[in-house]
Amino acid sequence: MKKQFVSNKVLSRSILAVAVSLASVSAFAQTPASVLSLAHWTLQLPTGSAGSPTTISAATLVGGYTSAYFKYDNTDGTPAVAFFAPDNGVTTANSTHPRSELREMQSNGTTAANWDPFDAKTHTLKATIKVTDARHRLCIGQIHIGTVLRGSHAASTKPLMELYYETNGNMKVGLNGSPTAGQTETSIATVAVNTKFTYQITVAAKTVKVYINGSQVYSKAVPSGFTDYGMYFKAGDYNQTTSYSASTGTKDKFYTLSLSHV
Repeated sequence: MKKQFVSNKVLSRSILAVAVSLASVSAFAQTPASVLSLAHWTLQLPTGSAGSPTTISAATLVGGYTSAYFKYDNTDGTPAVAFFAPDNGVTTANSTHPRSELREMQSNGTTAANWDPFDAKTHTLKATIKVTDARHRLCIGQIHIGTVLRGSHAASTKPLMELYYETNGNMKVGLNGSPTAGQTETSIATVAVNTKFTYQITVAAKTVKVYINGSQVYSKAVPSGFTDYGMYFKAGDYNQTTSYSASTGTKDKFYTLSLSHV
């Protein structure tokens, strides 16, 4: 009996060791894909070559991609995805600002989304977010112009709208008047740095609406100049800095992120 008791004791220790080991592996394996559904997104990073930032495919994101600019974060006890855009990061050819930002794709994950802002659907981007470093203004969500849907029109790189978070926690919507015009900015709310909040951007009935913590704070008609252009959503950390420090940048965390077109 004693021998059997010792064996059971040894076995119990072995089982415990395996359980601890599995728990450690599970914790180590946490990635952004453990938190957010990333099958309909690609990721643009502040790395690569001038004018040509690195882009990570939807399949790679779903497969567990992580980096210093896009990683799993549980520092406040709730799983999130932390975005970091360093001040001196690589930018696109059409921007002077670096970003760690998701770009909407169609359901196959490989074809760029390009929905019609003047159709009968309701197009919605929802997020739960916390800005953790707002040393510079950053864009936390946007509706960007895509490709021409109808007729013959010049290509454009303008966003339809951008949701900005200022260094003092003030939030603004920047709405472009046309595919060639500048933005008109409107202050909509104030949320302190390191405070979790929700935002929702909706396009329906030819109108752009923004909600903060469930309350509508903005509503404007989509300018008619965008009539024949497709759109897509973007979300993340688009650093609006004019500084070029390698050691600093803007940071935010996304706890939830969802898309719908119904």
